[in-house]
Amino acid sequence: WLKFFFVCDDIVPQAAVMELQGKVWIGPDHPTHSWAVGTIVSHTDTVLKVKDDAGAEFEVARSGAQMVHASCEEGVGDLLTLGDFNEAALLHNIRVRYFKDEIYCGIGSPILISVNPYAVIDGLYGPETEKKFADAGEDAPPHIYTIAQASYAHLRSERSGQSILITGESGAGKTEATKRMLRYLANNAGSHGADPGSLSIEDQVVQSNPVLEAF
Repeated sequence: WLKFFFVCDDIVPQAAVMELQGKVWIGPDHPTHSWAVGTIVSHTDTVLKVKDDAGAEFEVARSGAQMVHASCEEGVGDLLTLGDFNEAALLHNIRVRYFKDEIYCGIGSPILISVNPYAVIDGLYGPETEKKFADAGEDAPPHIYTIAQASYAHLRSERSGQSILITGESGAGKTEATKRMLRYLANNAGSHGADPGSLSIEDQVVQSNPVLEAF
């Protein structure tokens, strides 16, 4: 389980309320999204009446309302660039990117969040995508290939062992992520079996995956 700790302003600015142009977070008990963006449509001294993107109306206590930063609505690749770093912003950002078929989000460079799409996304993997990430260097967007490439680059430059931790609940896609990452690393090694009948390093590494998952 992940627990988020955050600091925010408790009171929505009066100007935002009076102009009825502000947006606040609905949650953590929104019926479908846990947290959702709500647009202020009216208010009293104690309550903000808001609508979510589907048009459903909710009431948010003004004393505990949290304003929504514009960056939280767009969906950013690096969660550290969000205008607000709180539970609502993080979950909403991941959801926005997910529905754009952007299933990866980074937290800085060493941490990657992945959401299983349970579908094939064109161009997400494959030789052409691998080459793009191998050539992109530090400018690459969040992806398992970015993590694999960084690990491989450090392995070569530092001449020391590297570790990649892939974790998640059952069905999160750990096995698929491991296979894709191992294939990327094997392909970048550029080495193949010396004998025509022998397995390439790529095949050997990928076939070792069940053994690795047993530990």
